[in-house]
Amino acid sequence: MANPTKHPGLSKVVNGALVVVAFALLALVLWRNRDQIEKVLSRPLDLRLLGLALLVYICGMVLTFIRWFFLVRVIEPDFKLSATLVLGAIGMVFNLVIPGAVGGDLIKATYLGRMRIKRTQAIASMVIDRIVGLLALFILAAIAGVVAWPGAPRDVRLLTVLAWLAVITGFLVLFAIFAQVFSRLFPGVNGNQSRFGLIVSELREMSTTYRGRLDVVSGCLALSMFAHSLNVVAFFLVGRMLYPYPEMTTTLGQHFLMVPLTLFTLAVPLPFGALGVTELVGGQLLKLVGHPDGELAVMGFRVLMYSTGLLGACVYLARIKEIRELTAAARHFDDE
Repeated sequence: MANPTKHPGLSKVVNGALVVVAFALLALVLWRNRDQIEKVLSRPLDLRLLGLALLVYICGMVLTFIRWFFLVRVIEPDFKLSATLVLGAIGMVFNLVIPGAVGGDLIKATYLGRMRIKRTQAIASMVIDRIVGLLALFILAAIAGVVAWPGAPRDVRLLTVLAWLAVITGFLVLFAIFAQVFSRLFPGVNGNQSRFGLIVSELREMSTTYRGRLDVVSGCLALSMFAHSLNVVAFFLVGRMLYPYPEMTTTLGQHFLMVPLTLFTLAVPLPFGALGVTELVGGQLLKLVGHPDGELAVMGFRVLMYSTGLLGACVYLARIKEIRELTAAARHFDDE
């Protein structure tokens, strides 16, 4: 079956439209919070809290790179930690700073392909890494919801229930993948080159690769929960910088419920880390626990994200020749 013809011009138009949407949403957030922004900037900020938050956030980011390192070592024992850190930093730049068709995961998959790792296994490491990362977010929120349940208002309890439903769904999806349920339900698509057939094939490859190493998957899930916990702490510190006590009475425990749900929106396919969407969602969620301005807090957290992105950009520039070759190969990989 022939691959569908790709239209680079259309792809550029779509990416451009997404950039416009992202900045339009950001403009809306800035307009809605213009008085609060003026109020916050009119007083001295404790930049020590910002520096500490940045350090905590970077530690959490590095742990996500290490998580993928352990998953790749299942399929390639010679994979180096140094390569993981470089690829993680470069992938962060592509996902966060450079909008376009070539994402950070595609760059990493292409690098693995150059190591003679099977394409299906390379993609499997990306998929399981994403699933583990998202599942850890919901587990963190669900546990925090249980702790806060006795004194929580109705809306917060509803979010806790939804978080637990997401956790249960996530584990059911993992069980279905490792038990190769999809291959058994749709035996006729095995070897089929349709999009659905390729998805089923990728899931079967992921099952074959990782179901015998559930210890690694479980360890990566625990590592991911710790990394997300550091993100929550970093978010809390930024909020404390913007709104010192007693102006902000939202506790760290309340942040552990709302911030993971807020960060889940970063998976929305909009450029620059779902710019605008995360602010709007975070504002509504944090309002439920009495935060003075969740939208402004998310914008403060973006300072950490983009500062770390600048560090990744330095790695990108230091390896620019190699990255250009990888980018060209990634486009070919995507076409295939």
